[in-house]
Amino acid sequence: MADLLLTPDLRRITVTLATEERDALRVLAFQERRDTRQQAALIIRRELERRGLLPTSGDFRPTEVQDAIAH
Repeated sequence: MADLLLTPDLRRITVTLATEERDALRVLAFQERRDTRQQAALIIRRELERRGLLPTSGDFRPTEVQDAIAH
């Protein structure tokens, strides 16, 4: 996760979640075998693509997932 936090192109935001939202995110992240932060980034990316605010990337994966696959 350290590489993700130091990448100049990425910015950190804080999102406050209700307990049930946080728990649901954790369950989904576990099911998808992702870190909770990676899962949140993926959900946000997909929603922005769906609304036409970002081009569809098709194979978007948070940076650290890409790094892990490359190693």
